[in-house]
Amino acid sequence: MPSLPSRRQCSTSCGWLISFHLVLFFAALAPAAEPQETAPVQWEPQIVRLTADREHAWWESPAVIAFTHQATGQRLVLEACWDGDREWVVHFAAPQPGMWTWESTSEDPGLDGRIGRFEVRPPTDEESKLNANYRGHVRISRNGRYFEYADGTPMLLLADTLWSGNTARCGLGENNGGPFFQYLADRKAKGFSAILIKYLNGFDDGSANPTGERNEGGYAFLQRDFDRLNAPYFQALDRRMDAIWSRGFVAAIPAAWGGKTGKAVFDIQWAKRVSAYCAVRYGAYNSLWCLSGEYQYAFKDCGWTEESFNDLGRTVQAHNPYGHPLSIHPSARLDWPPPHNCQSSRPFQESGWLDHHWLQTGQSIDRMHNIVTRTAENRALSPPHPVFCSEGYYDVADDADQTYHARWQAWVSMLSGCAGYGYGAHGIWQFFDPADPKGETGKKDRRVVPWEQALQIEGATMIRPVQSLLSRYPWWRLEPRRDWLLVDGQANPLPTATDLTPPHCAAIPGELYLIYIPRGNASRTLKLTNLNEKQYRGQWYNPRTAESAPIAQAPAGAAEWPIPQRPSPSNEDWLLCLEKSP
Repeated sequence: MPSLPSRRQCSTSCGWLISFHLVLFFAALAPAAEPQETAPVQWEPQIVRLTADREHAWWESPAVIAFTHQATGQRLVLEACWDGDREWVVHFAAPQPGMWTWESTSEDPGLDGRIGRFEVRPPTDEESKLNANYRGHVRISRNGRYFEYADGTPMLLLADTLWSGNTARCGLGENNGGPFFQYLADRKAKGFSAILIKYLNGFDDGSANPTGERNEGGYAFLQRDFDRLNAPYFQALDRRMDAIWSRGFVAAIPAAWGGKTGKAVFDIQWAKRVSAYCAVRYGAYNSLWCLSGEYQYAFKDCGWTEESFNDLGRTVQAHNPYGHPLSIHPSARLDWPPPHNCQSSRPFQESGWLDHHWLQTGQSIDRMHNIVTRTAENRALSPPHPVFCSEGYYDVADDADQTYHARWQAWVSMLSGCAGYGYGAHGIWQFFDPADPKGETGKKDRRVVPWEQALQIEGATMIRPVQSLLSRYPWWRLEPRRDWLLVDGQANPLPTATDLTPPHCAAIPGELYLIYIPRGNASRTLKLTNLNEKQYRGQWYNPRTAESAPIAQAPAGAAEWPIPQRPSPSNEDWLLCLEKSP
């Protein structure tokens, strides 16, 4: 595929570009024909379809289409991607309303010189309220600390993990009634704003038990032949991406896992081709991009090196005209050779292609405390990049404290300075279905339950209060200040594998203080320092329900303030908010 302008070039020449949703089709017209006019909404998905005169390899891009905004002259050049036989498609998201024209260029006569035009209207306020994707593609804030939509609205990234969402058992069903849509409705109701999902779930390796998994269109590749991409597989994925977009979710998405497959089959050249293909095919959707899941396994299983990933990162950025943020997902193991024994993406801080960090802090309760230290390590890097706690301790059905563990991780992530938190539940990420042999994938623990039951794990209900409470305040301006808390007159300790009780604070000094007080602090004296001598008003928030109650006495002109006794039950976790009085 030919290279396109880099992410930084596009942010200058094209402005901050954004995303879309409903699939609209525009016939490719001969130059002499009268251009067809339609009226899509700004940011909605649009597809231009072209038919080649001859066959081309799927990893080629024999055509590009230049989209031009008539009023401003803004120009966006996008590649075509293969869609079966001699069919090629171009996915486009109009970054501003008005009249757009397009024209194709190719050495193939069937793909060359096609033209069209369409009028794009802006979304209504109601449309933007119902679907945040009408605000445009997610980008990185200018201070490098959080994500925002293209219209400047900060994006509160609260993701759920559905790695196996693009499989037949997580099916589309008839009339959008399948398990995939049931899952999306549940997560929408619970306050999530993003879905962690993979483009690829392997391939048919020709054996009786293929390595990969199929969706409604079959396997991504046929009979272990990477020259044989299966277009129906990606057409089924198109429907999933449309559904994610139309329900207001951002897709946080790696192409695949490079390693950890049990077979050393993922060649870097193949990875570059398929990653470029996915970048081209799905670049118009609102997404956070990730090069690979648990990337360190590709060193062991596939023989890749750090430079392999740098090569892959440069390839993806060369096909990223919309400027999607790009990172890489780490393993939680700490026994990898340095510097990759870190539970984060920070070894690639200076790579040039990475622009935000993902964390995986450990799949056990005794590793939950890693959230604090890993976040601090990545926030300390320069230049600053947003930090996304993309994977922590996943919920299991028989965890008696599942809601508390989900709550603790979400609040500690956000008050430690993360730009987002990724929740996960066993039974959901692998979409376990006992009736599907592939549903056993990842079921190494008797506590993993079928997906219908896993949807009811109560830990996921803790996301709505996080979303509700943080959205009341300018959370994106908060800075982690747990060092401003004293516990029994001593410096606030870090949480450990055996002690999750230390409290957490984030603040906009002199304006806003949010303090999360975990369980186990009922008998302790807690003090807040560095208040700046002003008048404040305070609220206790129940993090289980988002219900509030005013504190008995707010600080007034005190540089060091004893935090009042928590409401009943006092040994439960609570959230305290102090705001500067008007």
